[in-house]
Amino acid sequence: MTTIMRPDDVRNRNRQHILATVRRVGTASRTEIGRTTGLSAATVSAITSNLIDEQVLMLPAKGETLATGRGRPKVDLVVNPQAALVGTVIFQLNSVCASVIDYAGRVVAEHATEIDTFAAGKSEIRNALTDCLRRTMRRTRGSSRRLAHIAVGVQGATDVKGTKMLWSPVSKQRNLPIRDWLEDDFGAPTHVANDCDMIALALNWREPERYGRNFAAVLLAHGVGMGLFLRGGLINGTRSSGTEFGHMTYIPDGAACRCGGRGCIEAYAGDYGICRAARGEPEDTSPPGPLEPPDIAAIADRAHGGDTRAVAAIRQAGAAIGTGLANVFALTDPFTVVLVGSGTAAFDLMEPPMRNAMSGKKAGFPADNVAIDCFTDAQPLLREGCAISALLVQDERVAKQRSKAEAVL
Repeated sequence: MTTIMRPDDVRNRNRQHILATVRRVGTASRTEIGRTTGLSAATVSAITSNLIDEQVLMLPAKGETLATGRGRPKVDLVVNPQAALVGTVIFQLNSVCASVIDYAGRVVAEHATEIDTFAAGKSEIRNALTDCLRRTMRRTRGSSRRLAHIAVGVQGATDVKGTKMLWSPVSKQRNLPIRDWLEDDFGAPTHVANDCDMIALALNWREPERYGRNFAAVLLAHGVGMGLFLRGGLINGTRSSGTEFGHMTYIPDGAACRCGGRGCIEAYAGDYGICRAARGEPEDTSPPGPLEPPDIAAIADRAHGGDTRAVAAIRQAGAAIGTGLANVFALTDPFTVVLVGSGTAAFDLMEPPMRNAMSGKKAGFPADNVAIDCFTDAQPLLREGCAISALLVQDERVAKQRSKAEAVL
């Protein structure tokens, strides 16, 4: 079926493409924008001029840089940081963190607060989210501007429309209408997303050459999750954020998992699963509540020192992750894997059994040479993913604001 794009759609897409290009590179001339986007010089010139008039793009503080040789002087453009503010809120084990980000992507203010996420009721969670963001807004040097958009990253499953947290391993509460809460309190459009999705989005934005098309970000921390990119876009379920990698079965009726099931990948590769095995506790030992997570680095040190239980626990975690990835690869074909979080402290011990489990040839596509990257600190990636998701939504909104001058294009 042939799709016919209306002129307005083309203009909006071109505006958004130009905004994304300048946002990604930081500073770009019209020539560089044209080269990157493939748009004509006339189109780039007209659209960037209008975006400057709308105070969305601007010249850097130093102004123009004259090009050598003949022709027009080269004019570098940047995103105007004053064009909008967006907010991010992260709901994780026993904490809420909020940031206010300017339109150029710089952190203007941030605040964090502690909360007993497992014991808190709905009203307490709502108060913690709104109070943390409100306190952050107060730190924006007296700015009276309202937030243009709010992105919320939660440790748990969200509905596919981004309105609520369906469930979380760090809370007894279900179906929390977080979007409605924040929109009511701040009057800003809000979307709610799974934390692993936001981590994957941050990696995609940081390094599109490496994480541009097909890869997975696997979070190894108190829980185990996955943000999955295929063909350049995030993959979710039909009704929820989906890709509950940590709750795929590793060993049927095996170790007890926080989700209430048994034998999940997380029950072996989550920090509590590794700790349970390293202590020699029975597999049916109930997972602990959301207390301070175990120190996986300390368990890795024990393993390096020859502690056989610690070695076995970490190797089992690697085998569980590798088996899960092998099963995913059977559906999708192999792709680059990024391990994120505290669990990467034991990667050197985890990698051999992980690769061994992945190496089985399924449907003729071996995974022996899959690239595996590691990022120990998940928090900056999570915040960055929330920030860029909010900024890109605002870019889309700006792209639809067509000026009169642009209407003649």
